[in-house]
Amino acid sequence: MDFRFNLQRFADTEIVSIAPDLIKVAWALDTWTSGLQKAFFDKFTGNSPENIIQIREELSKDDGDTINIPLLMPLTGDGVSGDDWLEGNEEAMIYRDFKVTINQLRHAVRLKGKMEEQRVSLDLRKDAKVALSNWLADKIDKTIFKELSTDPTPDRIVYGGSATSEGTIGASDTFSTALIGRAKRIALADENTMVKPIMINGLETYIMVIDQWQARDLKADQTWIEAQQYANVRGNDNPIFSGALGVYDGVVLHQCNRIQRTTTGSGGTKVGHALFLGRQAAVFAVGNNPTWSEKMFDYDNKIGFQFGRIFGIKKTQFKYDGTNLTDFGCINVLTASEDDPS
Repeated sequence: MDFRFNLQRFADTEIVSIAPDLIKVAWALDTWTSGLQKAFFDKFTGNSPENIIQIREELSKDDGDTINIPLLMPLTGDGVSGDDWLEGNEEAMIYRDFKVTINQLRHAVRLKGKMEEQRVSLDLRKDAKVALSNWLADKIDKTIFKELSTDPTPDRIVYGGSATSEGTIGASDTFSTALIGRAKRIALADENTMVKPIMINGLETYIMVIDQWQARDLKADQTWIEAQQYANVRGNDNPIFSGALGVYDGVVLHQCNRIQRTTTGSGGTKVGHALFLGRQAAVFAVGNNPTWSEKMFDYDNKIGFQFGRIFGIKKTQFKYDGTNLTDFGCINVLTASEDDPS
């Protein structure tokens, strides 16, 4: 489903020939679309399982609050050669189910009153939409980062420097190109549980998101400096390269300060929870259409604007052997993320 909605015909909200309910539908969809477009993860989101964040829409058409997502495991058979008999030697496709639950999320703004409106010459409905769409973008990003960073499975964690756990990360255990390579090797280590790359112009590509302090440390890495002399991403028109820090070893690096940053290292060292991402790292399930409502209060002296949508976001996980849980498309890379010296 394409969430982008043409609101040109609704630009003048004073046109009385348009039904009020239709205007509310238009503003609801536009607020939702604007929020998605402002979110950091927008460029990584789409309906196909080839995307890092996959949108699923079944619950927008059917009743219910839970959707089962089939995760297709890779084939492991050797096939047959020449005229060897294939019938009876086919390989069964293996799926592992993953569940996503949706819930309603709403927020609203309320103006102080007619005297406050009298003092300013603003389009209050547009301002409400901007404020609510900004809030939505922040909410979506923070939810995705929290989902991807919470309780990573042991086989999907990389620690900076000599650290062996989150609590042993010290100030010198900084982000570097070596960690990018280590995360990629983990992603590809086992064909049965590999983190699948996305395809860009026929090339297998991963995405990595780091915070600004990890980016600072990376830019001091001489291997990174030299690699960027030969890996210029500015000429690529794929949106995944838009705003990228650079490319290293087939991994596109992005900086986002909504990433998780905690004071959980040794002696209170700040820890950045960088994310190495492949296909279908998380699922974004949407329910019924978004809602927009306007309500008068206090004898019609004050007005409020409400936006709401039913949706759910969940990190994908599976049990390939039916027992051990593993993150499907995400590796957590935990390093020092210290402030600049004062």
